[in-house]
Order: sequence, then structure tokens, then C-alpha cells
Amino acid sequence: MTSTPLRLGLALLLVTTLATAAAQGGAGVALGWTAQIDAAVLDVPPEAADVNQVAARAEGGAEPGADLALLTLEQGAAGGPRLHGTLPDLRGSPILQPITSEELWPCAMRASADARFVPLGLWAVGAPAVLELANAPLPDEPAPGYRQLLLLFADADVRVQGNCPEAPTALRVDLYLRPGWNLVTSEPLAPGDGDTILLRSSSAADLDGVAWRWRDTRAQGSTEVVPRRE
Repeated sequence: MTSTPLRLGLALLLVTTLATAAAQGGAGVALGWTAQIDAAVLDVPPEAADVNQVAARAEGGAEPGADLALLTLEQGAAGGPRLHGTLPDLRGSPILQPITSEELWPCAMRASADARFVPLGLWAVGAPAVLELANAPLPDEPAPGYRQLLLLFADADVRVQGNCPEAPTALRVDLYLRPGWNLVTSEPLAPGDGDTILLRSSSAADLDGVAWRWRDTRAQGSTEVVPRRE
């Protein structure tokens, strides 16, 4: 889902103005304790025509066997391939991690509540590819204007803040999460701000122009959906 810089410093952005049960734009996602996905998928190559399942896995894990859900990739849909399925209610699940977990962030975070969360990656079953929600294909060097959204489950209302200037990619965090599934994104700052990823709350305008996109992981490396310590 991300290049190395974004993988090391992924910005998680909550779209706070989305109704928890309303589908929006190309994302085709309805949010709540469960999440419904029904959206077109761009850039699926002809050689992947027999791929018909997408695995939802915690932390973008590439290893099979830890699927949270299997979604359908309908290749013969009118208008092109279409992704649809349901992400489960994860309240009480052992896969949830403390919101300030040092295993998931490149530096210490401050949180307003004792919450737990897990980010999600979508992996094509039977192909070396991921499905990403973004306003453009992943560039070689993500630049201002590029934004990438993902799904994250939290079990409580919580605000998360932090500043990681010493991380391999600097990270700024000011994030509010609602209970249940959240739609979140990453956004590089302008070059004058250094090689920095910003975590911020957003308006629904951040969904303009986004779509689910197929990305071959052999071309641009593996996917991680949260910052990690080195």
C-alpha cells in the first residue's frame, strides 16, 4: 500500500465528517462497527483476470492465514472489476493493539483514552498485489497533493497526538478516531517542511477523486499500513 517512506511514516487521517453508515464517492465504504465495501477497482491487469478474492489482514500483513475477512473481486462486473464485502466488528478481538503501542509507531504517542486499534491492508489472493484507496497511483516519490486512505478499527473515541522528527520519515500526528471502522489517509507535506508525513483530521473533501487501485507489490515493495520502529 505504501512506498518505503510512507511505510515508515504513514499518516492516519480520520475523515470526521463521514456519517458512520453513509457510502461516499469512489471509496464505496459505509462505516460503523462493521464496514461495507462496494466500489470499482482500477488498474487490474489482464493477467489477474482469475483473481476473485481479496483478503483483509491486520497491519498490512503479507502472510496468509491471518485473514480478518475475504472480500469478493467481481471481475465480470459492468464497468470493470468491482470489490465488495463486509469487514467484521472487532470489539474484543485479540488482534487489537494499544493505541500508543511502541510496536506500531516510530516514537511515543499521547492518547486521550485507553483505546485499542488495528489498521487494515487488502491483499489480492493468489497474486502479488494489494488494493489501495488513493487519489492517484502510488508515485515513486510521494509528493504534496498525493493522498492515500485506508481503513482502521478503533474500540473507543480517542484522540492521538505525537511528533516524530527523528523517525526515518518525520511524522506529525493529530488524529481523532471514532468507535468502529474509520476511513483514514496519509499525506506528504510540502518540500519546505522536510520529508514529513502529516496525520490530521479532515473534511469529506479529502475523498474527492479517490478510487480503489490495484498495485503489484513486486514493482514498489511490500505494504505496511502503520509506522514502525526500526
